[in-house]
Amino acid sequence: MKVGEFAKQAGVSVETVRYYHREGLLSVPESLGAYRHYTSKHVDKIRFVQNAKSAGFSLADIKQLDQLDALNDKATIRQMSEEKMRLLEEKIQELVFAKTFLTELVDACRQSDEEPCPILQTLNGKPA
Repeated sequence: MKVGEFAKQAGVSVETVRYYHREGLLSVPESLGAYRHYTSKHVDKIRFVQNAKSAGFSLADIKQLDQLDALNDKATIRQMSEEKMRLLEEKIQELVFAKTFLTELVDACRQSDEEPCPILQTLNGKPA
C-alpha cells in the first residue's frame, strides 16, 4: 500500500504519516517491492496518537505513554493523565480570564463613540 493510501485509510495526511515516522511515533514498515506493507497495527497506532493529542498530550508524552503497559503501569498512566488534566484546567482558567478581559475592552470600545478606542490604550498600559 502506498503511503497516500495508508494516510487516507488512517484519516491523516501523508505529511503527518512521514512526521510520525521521523518522530519515532510510527514504525516504518518493511517494503515489499515499491510499496510499504502497512498493517492494521499501523492504523491503530495513528488512532492512538490522534486520540492522545485530542486529550491534550504532547508528542513527547505520547511517546512515553506508548511505552507503558496498561496493566503494569496503571499508576504512571494515571499520574500522567492527572497532571495533564491539571495543566488543562490552568489553561482553561487563563483563557477564561483572557476572554473576560477582552470582552470588557470590546464593550468599552463600543461605548466610546467620540473617544479613542480604549483597547489599545489599555493594552499599552494607559488608563482608558
